[in-house]
Amino acid sequence: MIRNILFEKGRLPFLMILLIGILTACKPSVNDPTSTELARVLSLSIVENQEITVGITSELTISFFQNITIVHPEQITLNDLPAKATISNNDKHQLVVDLSNLEYGTHYTFHLAEGALSADYEGVPRPSVDVLLHFSTKEKRTMITQLCNPDAIPAAQNVFNFLLEQYGKKILSSTIANVNWNFAEAELVYQATGKYPAIATMDYIHMFTLTSHNPFKGWTVPYNDTRDVERWWANNGLIAAGWHWNMPANEDAINDTNGYTCTPGSGTVSSNGTTTCAKPSNIMKEGTWEKRIADEDLAKMAELLLLLQDKGIPVIWRPFHEASGNTYGQWAGGGAWFWWGIEGAEAYKALWRYTFDYFHQAGVNNLIWVWTSQNNGDNDWYPGDEYVDIIGQDIYNKSASSNAEDFTRLQATYPHKLVTLSECGNVGKISEQWAAGAYWSYFMPWYQYDAKTLDGHQHANTAWWQDAMQCPVVISRDQMPSLK
Repeated sequence: MIRNILFEKGRLPFLMILLIGILTACKPSVNDPTSTELARVLSLSIVENQEITVGITSELTISFFQNITIVHPEQITLNDLPAKATISNNDKHQLVVDLSNLEYGTHYTFHLAEGALSADYEGVPRPSVDVLLHFSTKEKRTMITQLCNPDAIPAAQNVFNFLLEQYGKKILSSTIANVNWNFAEAELVYQATGKYPAIATMDYIHMFTLTSHNPFKGWTVPYNDTRDVERWWANNGLIAAGWHWNMPANEDAINDTNGYTCTPGSGTVSSNGTTTCAKPSNIMKEGTWEKRIADEDLAKMAELLLLLQDKGIPVIWRPFHEASGNTYGQWAGGGAWFWWGIEGAEAYKALWRYTFDYFHQAGVNNLIWVWTSQNNGDNDWYPGDEYVDIIGQDIYNKSASSNAEDFTRLQATYPHKLVTLSECGNVGKISEQWAAGAYWSYFMPWYQYDAKTLDGHQHANTAWWQDAMQCPVVISRDQMPSLK
């Protein structure tokens, strides 16, 4: 008796089963050992006519009640051509069919002819049932393939092309520096797994202009020392960067040695009771202190990014993250978390575009721009396709199935863009997320301050990273090609 059909979830979210038909031969009584007893299918696990995600490296598994043997492999076909089918190494009751060469927009017929298999029924080999499946794959999603900066350096476009090629098939691993400009977290991952992540992320949080403001006295981060970054890139690793941009709370705080103060602003600045923030809208207005400070910072940041560009190093660039904060009340309280979101969506988008244009005019052409969606329905904060290359989501304390729901929502909202898990902590294992349909471009767990090992790590512990690096769809640095 056929109960159902099992398609193991695969690697590409855009292939859907549209129609499944199953034909089986009649079989005599199982109580007659001399009869031509057909090997009975235990499970084939799908509800007919439901859409099921099938990836380009998917497998179709058919389970039988008995041990099976392939007798006539030529009678197992996909669109009348021999299909690659094997008996599972772990379970001799299972036939595993390789569907790794599916094409978009194609109708398929899978046929397991009666007699292609034999089954051991009480010591007597019997032929298997006849199974016929019909399904079609969806048309390929049309992705934007050119970077939003028309003058992007070739290496930046090469990295973007690689991300597009892997999207839905593989997922890149990534770590972020412990606070600012190092590979400390990447080294912890290597110690625990024997592999480096494909992407190392930096944070320009302590960048400041010497001519004006220095929010962190004592923090003299050598952002202009690019030697380690160059070595990482030479070993085919990718570089990403964020910018927790510290702006003074007000004009009086520009030279405040106690640090910048701004409420809201958790995570970016320390608060000593000041309740004002720099206004993003003022950055676009001549004569404001916000514009003066912002332009000084942007000029300095452009110089630092050009140091990498001069070495031919592209940067996966994620500024102004989590802009909408808790504006939509998903958690207790509400409002923006960072100064760049305090005036709402329109001021935020204007700031993003101003920054994009500033860098472009300064000749910074090595950036791949990542925008972070923080809440359901925050599309009003999206700067636009012409200013964004990748859509990110920052997720904490959610299960794999919930992660998959977020991915599906974002992909539906931005169907022509790559979608990535731009920051995460305490989320479902990557193998579980992938199985649930969360086909992120890459993932990046947050670091844990003062961590000496991944054991007990709050955001991604040893077991989490070992699962990730052992997962066949995860790309580590040693698997990266040269994209120079």
